[in-house]
Amino acid sequence: MNSQELFNLVRNSKLAQVATPISKNIRGKSSVPTHQIIFTPKSSAVRSNFGIKTTLPKQIGYSHISFNDIDNYKSMPDVEKNSGKMYNRLKFQETGLVVNNHYTDSNPLFPSGNNKSNSKQRDHSIANSLNLHAKASAEEIRSILEQNPKLHQKFQKWLLVHHPQALVSSISQSTASELLRRFLSTDAAVIKKELQLTDLAKANGKIGSSAISTHIQGTGGFSYSQKGKLTNTPNGVKYGVVAPGRLVGNKEAAIGGFVVGVNERTTLLQHNYAKNAPGKHSRQFVMPFKINEAEITETGSLKLYADGIKTGSWMQRSSSNSFSPDRSRYTASNPNFGSASERNKTEGENLQRLLNLIIH
Repeated sequence: MNSQELFNLVRNSKLAQVATPISKNIRGKSSVPTHQIIFTPKSSAVRSNFGIKTTLPKQIGYSHISFNDIDNYKSMPDVEKNSGKMYNRLKFQETGLVVNNHYTDSNPLFPSGNNKSNSKQRDHSIANSLNLHAKASAEEIRSILEQNPKLHQKFQKWLLVHHPQALVSSISQSTASELLRRFLSTDAAVIKKELQLTDLAKANGKIGSSAISTHIQGTGGFSYSQKGKLTNTPNGVKYGVVAPGRLVGNKEAAIGGFVVGVNERTTLLQHNYAKNAPGKHSRQFVMPFKINEAEITETGSLKLYADGIKTGSWMQRSSSNSFSPDRSRYTASNPNFGSASERNKTEGENLQRLLNLIIH
């Protein structure tokens, strides 16, 4: 079979009808959604109508979809079912938690210290004192140091005038870094990198190496709750956020589709209860957690911090002779869920009763 026959065979086969995706993975490896998500009512989804020119197969389901292109010259859009991030956002909004964002920039339409051409980034690093980003390459740092050949001598003279004790006695690395940052910010003779428009943005919308890698505006749609807002519930004023979750590690819990950092000291009893349950996996137990803080990182991901809660009547003294509440642990709701010591004690009591009946 020559190449022409193979070409005709593949051309007339069903393999030729498979659309070539624009990207290998629509969802990508990003921790935040990077594609537009389409939702359609169930009545329209039954007819495979998602509002695009081409009807989709029923395997897509009735949920949200992500796509690379709505339509192309082959009339075969590159779509994929993707509803995870959408429902995670809805579950997070149900908690009413206020999201903190420390990386939001000010409005660029109004003049401020953050949008000037020679403005400094907000990472308090030594490279930042030279108008370089903390992720600057070694070549950029080397070029700036070559323009300041007597930087070490100037720094020694500055220490002799302002902080002579640093030359006589040994100081910590953090103190030395702070003195160096102060010297670079106050000495006018130090040559720094001049920021230009090419440093803030590149072609195709990519961010320059000397600028912040990503710019997060607002809360990314996670929550629109305002800090300090009074929230009423049928049981009164709501002072905190309590949400159900499952323990997935010593310091981690899965709450509302997110992996939350948990204070280990507040979940010791929960771990003891979940790990000692016979015939059950520790992740099968849903427990309440108090979410203390939620913040958006510089990369756009969400960080949550929570504490465990001791609730209900499932607390028990560790021994029959101890009445201290500090030495308590959780009691299983079912006798078969008790710890090994509790089960052995119960089985021993039952065996003792049986022996008493046999003897008497």
